Amino acid sequence: MPDIFQEAGLPLWLRPYEVLVTSSYTALIETIPDTASLHSIKSRYPNISSLRDFFSAKYQENSSSFKLAQRNFVESMAGYSLVCYLLQVKDRHNGNLLLDEEGHIIHIDFGFMLSNSPGGVNFESAPFKLTRELLEVMDSDAEGVPSEFFDYFKVLCIQGFLTCRKHAERIILLVEMLQDSGFPCFKGGPRTIQNLRKRFHLSLTEEQCVSLVLSLISSSLDAWRTRQLVKVFRGKRYSVCEIMTFGALCNGFRGFYGRWFREGKG
Repeated sequence: MPDIFQEAGLPLWLRPYEVLVTSSYTALIETIPDTASLHSIKSRYPNISSLRDFFSAKYQENSSSFKLAQRNFVESMAGYSLVCYLLQVKDRHNGNLLLDEEGHIIHIDFGFMLSNSPGGVNFESAPFKLTRELLEVMDSDAEGVPSEFFDYFKVLCIQGFLTCRKHAERIILLVEMLQDSGFPCFKGGPRTIQNLRKRFHLSLTEEQCVSLVLSLISSSLDAWRTRQLVKVFRGKRYSVCEIMTFGALCNGFRGFYGRWFREGKG
């Protein structure tokens, strides 16, 4: 997927790592340097109560380095959110989420995905992890109040999903090639590939996909309330062209994020 995003000129960020297979049951996994898990960060700094506090202390809030770290965080969050949704990656606790020195979030440990889950019970029903502390780094909260960086996250998720759909057959084929490998993630049998294909929603128009992605974000919010993110778009209709054009502008003009969503400007 990093190649797909790069080919499309999208800033969604992923950090692949190498795995060297040494036998049928063992392998060497690349170490990702200059990172720490969210769990270890909280353990190492007991006076810091949230990830937002850590960002503020490390990057100096309101500084240019702080804004850059937020931007890196959002671009990596969008990339991994789509990966987690399409491949149904589970077990996303804070020990499996790393943060690098530049503010990127990095997911590790993909032992549960596609059709298997910890304990065989699929208790992670949200499309992807979008907890309060992750939202706070984007200047939002558990209910998903609008902010420039949260609006940027939504735009990137929309752009990224539309781009992945164009390469759906390529992605499905790569997964399908492994279905006879005996990996636990294929325990669902033929339905594993069928469900993967369904998650691309290839029968929807691009305009319908915009609403779909917003509903995925809404379903992932760290709140039991039923508030919908689409309230930001209430009374307005945006074309896919406007969404994609706005995304391009976002790369150079961060100040436009919030105004475009809240005022309907493209």
